[in-house]
Amino acid sequence: MNRISCLIIETDQEAIRHIDILGRTIGSLEVRWKTNSLETGIAIIRKHLPEMAIVGLGQVPTASIEGISALARDYPSLYILALSDKSDSDLILRAMRAGAHDFLCKPVKEIDLRAAAEKVYKLKAARMEKRPDSGRIVAVFSNKGGNGTTTIAVNLADALVRYHGKKVAVVDLVLSHGDVTMFFNVNPSYSILDLAKNAQKADYDFLHTLLVKHSSGVYILADPPMIEDAEQISAGHVKDVLNTLRSMFDYIVVDTPHQFDERTLTALEMSDTILLVSLLNLPSLRNTQKCLSLFGRIGLRDERVRLVLSRYLANDEIPKDSIEGILNCPVFFAVPNDYPAVIASVNRGKLLRETSPDKEVTKSFREMSDLIVSPPVPQDAPESKKRGLFERMFTSPRRAK
Repeated sequence: MNRISCLIIETDQEAIRHIDILGRTIGSLEVRWKTNSLETGIAIIRKHLPEMAIVGLGQVPTASIEGISALARDYPSLYILALSDKSDSDLILRAMRAGAHDFLCKPVKEIDLRAAAEKVYKLKAARMEKRPDSGRIVAVFSNKGGNGTTTIAVNLADALVRYHGKKVAVVDLVLSHGDVTMFFNVNPSYSILDLAKNAQKADYDFLHTLLVKHSSGVYILADPPMIEDAEQISAGHVKDVLNTLRSMFDYIVVDTPHQFDERTLTALEMSDTILLVSLLNLPSLRNTQKCLSLFGRIGLRDERVRLVLSRYLANDEIPKDSIEGILNCPVFFAVPNDYPAVIASVNRGKLLRETSPDKEVTKSFREMSDLIVSPPVPQDAPESKKRGLFERMFTSPRRAK
């Protein structure tokens, strides 16, 4: 059993020493940080995210009680204990109303500290208990850049929240140059890099502090702030974060990079649905064919893979039924082409629903979310009905020169 990390904010050094000894005695509590300043204590909490904070009320408790109130508001998973040498009911009531979970009187008794530690463990277990309807991972992937994967990821996430009432997180796995935060116009304090640096704390409480909640209700786990930081994120970190997010959210939408590295493959293998995005032109479709071929070789070519056409315009030269027949993959969804509407939303840092609510491209994401929540029964791809240059480019063997 991991010991609970504890911060003490207290001017009484003897009380700190006594609590430290008791923590070692009961074996489940580790006093890692000690300070006599509330301001310094808040900075420690912001940086290190302890699981428990013991806040001394001092002789003039008003400031400390206000600090407890701020901590309870900003760090809801932090277990707060008020500490005082006074035990009058009015002081206890004020501390508890401010957000303290419990009240300790000096000198602290071992039985009281042990009981507080047990409460922390029970709360963590309750939060980490896996729901019977654990979250579903939707990876948005294209092995070619510029196909609109981020546009699809963020607007699909918004539709899942708005029209289906789901709790949704978006994970930006484009670690060296992600755009998710720009699309949502947010500036998070933390990113997936903070997870990499604290891998041992990849639990519900820690992850929730790394997420930023957008006004739409979508939660965001951002890419690292610097390009070179991407190398610090391993496939193991990706697996840990997605596993934990499953217990926290109904849907986790992952914006994936365009290359097949170990981190990307980990996310794809863990996904319940893989939205494979392509444009309706020969270079993009040829890359999609190569991608499907690789999926088949590594065991990912199954009902999870759903072909999505981005910026779709009906095209007699490349009809949809020919695409389905030659790629042997039915088209799951086609996002209408409306570049002006999409680029306007991106440049303003707003969702399509906010900037162009009546556009067909905006309405399409509600339709896509309906299919994600209630997927149709997979069908075999139809036979190609048109032959000619398009089919020859995809099926003819290369000639040796």
